[in-house]
Amino acid sequence: MKRYIVMSMVLVGLLWTSSLLAEGTGPRIEVKEIQHDFGKVVQGIQASYVFSIRNIGNEALVIERVVPS
Repeated sequence: MKRYIVMSMVLVGLLWTSSLLAEGTGPRIEVKEIQHDFGKVVQGIQASYVFSIRNIGNEALVIERVVPS
């Protein structure tokens, strides 16, 4: 009987831990689009585009570096 109780407690602990991991801790970035194609741009004309970036985590998201390609 003790064995079943211990196994049940272990199973509940594992399920509880996996649910915490599924929620995630820390910052989590959500980006709808990861690239944008301007097509042909006339030389001398400035082109810009705004990417929507959102933190869906539970801690502050710090973006330290952005590298355009």
